[in-house]
Amino acid sequence: MKKLTFSLIVCALLGAAAQAQVTTDAVGFVNVTVPANSDAIVAAPLNRTSVFKGVIQSISGSVLTIAGTSPGWTSNSFVQSIPSQTDTYAVLIATGTNEGMTAKITANGANTLTVQLGSGDSLAAVKTEAVDGVGLGDHIDIMPYWTPSALISAVPNGTELYAFDNNTAGQNVSPTALLQFFAGFGWYETVGFTDQSNRPMLFGAGFILRNNSASAVSVPIIGSVPMSSSRLVLRTLAANTTQDQIISYMSPVPATLSAVNLGAQDNDELYLFDNSAPGKNKSPATLLVYFGGLWYNSVTFAEVTASTVLQPGNAMIYRAKGTSSPQNFIWQNLQGYLQ
Repeated sequence: MKKLTFSLIVCALLGAAAQAQVTTDAVGFVNVTVPANSDAIVAAPLNRTSVFKGVIQSISGSVLTIAGTSPGWTSNSFVQSIPSQTDTYAVLIATGTNEGMTAKITANGANTLTVQLGSGDSLAAVKTEAVDGVGLGDHIDIMPYWTPSALISAVPNGTELYAFDNNTAGQNVSPTALLQFFAGFGWYETVGFTDQSNRPMLFGAGFILRNNSASAVSVPIIGSVPMSSSRLVLRTLAANTTQDQIISYMSPVPATLSAVNLGAQDNDELYLFDNSAPGKNKSPATLLVYFGGLWYNSVTFAEVTASTVLQPGNAMIYRAKGTSSPQNFIWQNLQGYLQ
């Protein structure tokens, strides 16, 4: 059984009325500070509050049917439709082999969810009551993606956010989108000047927050504590090409590299940044290399797996060694506070 064993939780939030049974989501708080005229490599270590928790009755292709009394959802109520529906929703597999996997909801019926899986993900190992028996289907959470407006709203005019979808082949990849904040209006893309305040931000992906003001900026992140494994697909996207991905560990408490089980193949690299240091376009503070199941400092060659700590709210660059053909590597780890 999973247990909460840390003191970060400050309260419990009742589950949404749409849930068949009353549950509670633990709420946590993480603060990120960006120095004046500087960048920080940031990620959200908390989730937005789930609006439904349930069990999978059956799966047909990319359609999940939910067990029990029909939730009675309105058609496509989980699909973004601005201005009436500003959020984009995801299904999180909360138990089983694929625990921690998320998939975007592209359509829904009264008790069905059509999902779009990320590259390298599959529903094949997900258990259902129809196949595995009553009470044995995997559990799910439905929750909205973070958006720039939901995550960051009290920053100075001109603050910039560099978003990455981790879907561009190569290293030193450019941002997928560059957004800028305007008080009273929201987040706008600098090319085309379209409103991106409700742009979904991928689970476990990092971004760059650029503070262009003369004072440090404090960004509080308040959300639901992850109660399922942290899970990401690390990838190479082109043959014989080293691949960069800006990623994070889904935990509101610090964790060592030895505890998070990160590492795919020999000679992969990990770039860690010091968000307290001033400057823009900063170089990484630490470069690590993976070999034989351990992480080594690339300058001193010291083995640092147990001494390197991943801080909540900080993102990092994972550089996967090129492979003869594109490959996927699952990074899945149950956080220490749930063990």
